[in-house]
Amino acid sequence: MSFLLTVHFIAALIWVGGMFFTHFVLRPSAEFLSLPEKINLWSRVLQRFLAIIWFAIIVLPLSGYWMVFSYFGGWEDLGLHIYIMQVVGWTMIIIFIYVFFGPFREMKIRIKEELFPEAGMFMLKIRKLVGFNLFLGIVNVVTAVAGRYLF
Repeated sequence: MSFLLTVHFIAALIWVGGMFFTHFVLRPSAEFLSLPEKINLWSRVLQRFLAIIWFAIIVLPLSGYWMVFSYFGGWEDLGLHIYIMQVVGWTMIIIFIYVFFGPFREMKIRIKEELFPEAGMFMLKIRKLVGFNLFLGIVNVVTAVAGRYLF
C-alpha cells in the first residue's frame, strides 16, 4: 500500500505542481518575449510537460484502482472523497486529452506555418484549460488530504 500511495502521490505532484509552475511562474516570466519567441518557448515546454503527463494519466488510475480493489475491498466501503477524487481525476484526464489532441496539435501546426498570432489563439485556449485543470487538481489534492474529514 505504501508503494502505491507513493507512486500515486508523485504522479499527482508532478501533474499539479507542473501546472502550478507553468501558470504562476513560467507564464508571467515569458511575457516580455516577442510573440514568436513566446510561442516557440511554450511549444517546447508543453511538448516536454505533456509527454510527462501521459505517464501521470496512466499511473494515477492504475494505482488508484489497484488500491481500491487490493486494499479497500472494492467500492462498497469507500468514503465519498474517493468517489470525488475519481470523478475530478477523470475530468482532468479528459481535459488533458482534449488539450493534447486539440489546441496543442493545432498550435504546433500554426507554428510550423509561422502563423504566430493564430498559434497564440490556441495557446490562450490551452492556458485557460490548464488553469481550470489546475483548479481541479488542487480540489483533488485537498480531497485526498482532508476528504475523509470533510465528507
